[in-house]
Amino acid sequence: MQNKQLESQIEFLLSAALKKCGNMQDAEDLTQETLLCALTYFSKGGEIKDLRGWLLTVLSNKWNNMLRRKYRQPIVAIGEGFDIIDESVRIPDDEEYNSAEQVRKTVAYMAKTYREVIVRHYMNGESVAEISKSMGIPEGTVKSRLHSGRNRMREEIKTMENYSNQSYHPITLWIVNSGNNGRNNEPGSLVKGDLLAQNLLWAAYEKPVTAEALAKSIGVPTAYVEPILERLADGELMVKTGNKYYTDFIIYTVEDKEKHIPAQKEFVKNNFSLIWQHIENNLCKLKQQDFYKNLNFDQKNSLEMYFAFNCLDYGIYNILTDILGEEQLFPYRKDGGRWIAFATVNFKEFDPMEHLDLMMHSYTGERHTYFEKFTNHMVCQHVYSADGFPNYSYYASPDYDFIKDGEDVDEIITKLLFILHMGIPAEYVGFNEEYLKMIPHLVKCKILREEKGDIFVNIPVINQKEYDILYQILTEAKQGMANDEELKTLFSEFVSDKETKCPSHIDSIPVFKRYMCPLNAMLFACVREAMKNGMLYDGNYDDDSENVNQHPCPMVLVIE
Repeated sequence: MQNKQLESQIEFLLSAALKKCGNMQDAEDLTQETLLCALTYFSKGGEIKDLRGWLLTVLSNKWNNMLRRKYRQPIVAIGEGFDIIDESVRIPDDEEYNSAEQVRKTVAYMAKTYREVIVRHYMNGESVAEISKSMGIPEGTVKSRLHSGRNRMREEIKTMENYSNQSYHPITLWIVNSGNNGRNNEPGSLVKGDLLAQNLLWAAYEKPVTAEALAKSIGVPTAYVEPILERLADGELMVKTGNKYYTDFIIYTVEDKEKHIPAQKEFVKNNFSLIWQHIENNLCKLKQQDFYKNLNFDQKNSLEMYFAFNCLDYGIYNILTDILGEEQLFPYRKDGGRWIAFATVNFKEFDPMEHLDLMMHSYTGERHTYFEKFTNHMVCQHVYSADGFPNYSYYASPDYDFIKDGEDVDEIITKLLFILHMGIPAEYVGFNEEYLKMIPHLVKCKILREEKGDIFVNIPVINQKEYDILYQILTEAKQGMANDEELKTLFSEFVSDKETKCPSHIDSIPVFKRYMCPLNAMLFACVREAMKNGMLYDGNYDDDSENVNQHPCPMVLVIE
């Protein structure tokens, strides 16, 4: 019975896969992987009520998994593997401890204070007097460090096999942030593609640790670890206290992020009318505005989706900060930004298919791309990345292979939408014409539309006065949620026993970050409930007909 149900969906899945992949070979592979996932799920006794929707979610997440590795934002890219010294052979007796190789390894894991004099004296042949002169320290200090270094060598040689499993099985760390990034995209850029940095941050999370202990825990000589630790401390992801370091932000596990999702969905289902009433009342006000009435069908849906995301994102935040009695304060950073970092640790390669519920509720907070004067116009794009929808992602596509590392996709798209809306040729404003290759994909995403060979912007474009009206209506909706005593009581009871525990020595973690996990699925749970009840247009993204299988993008472009 289940096999026949799957067979009936093959043509639909292949069609959906072909739209994403653009070629039959990849589409067939993607379809086969999706069907295999379903068969595995059925074999374990799983039941699927909405088979087509489930299959499409699996197919889209498998496809997006590849894209996220290249374009994930504002989240950081994960680095590839690194060479690890093989410390698996245990040295059995005292004679072998004195081998030259073992001595070299032991010296490599010593702190710089002792390592430098040991190397100079025993390996480079410098005298105590020569070391004293070149380093600018008393001879007695040199002798003391040599003596202490020898003692450390004896002890460390005996414990060289005591590495943590990070020395042979490194973790990966996804670091993101709230607030404004630094000049060079800090804090994400501090660890982008750097598996060593990610593992050091995790190794120093539970308690302050010396550079030597951290080096041993991940199986990398201290000489290579120390510069990374200094960089992370200077970048304010770590704190150095004495000769020890500790990670200065909260780290969640995938389990932390997943365990409260079923309870959140049930909470929304039981209290949806109360949560949604403030949004619905103010959506009615929005629909009475002339600028709303002048939008086409897709633009209205996009604006309504943005309205819902914004109300829920900030409204739930306002409720929680009121309950907790503390707002997030974004400290000024040395890099010029104002941000609070947080991260998720992965102990094995993350497979979205194993975490479908988490993926179906994923989104990034509102991002603003602002140009004060672009061809004498103020241009601002407001957008949420609604990754929980199993459809085309506007910022990720294989067609974007011409975009270089470090280039901001949001900035490129904002300028592209502006020149298309204004009818300005790309060359007139120095816009890279290669970026015009993004147009076909943005048409698929319904951000652009094609009519008789011409391209038009298909998201809401409004002026500053109209945005001020929108902002005022949004504010009323969010204040209504925050002032609703019944709603606050329900949220307070819901989160009361769901705090994510973090190490007691880290005093910089805002209380809000300790309660993010029990609320991380609320927004999407509300949006999906609104779609189910016909209060938001879902884009028919599980429909196999042409030009309708894409959710409305929560995006607004403001031009003045």
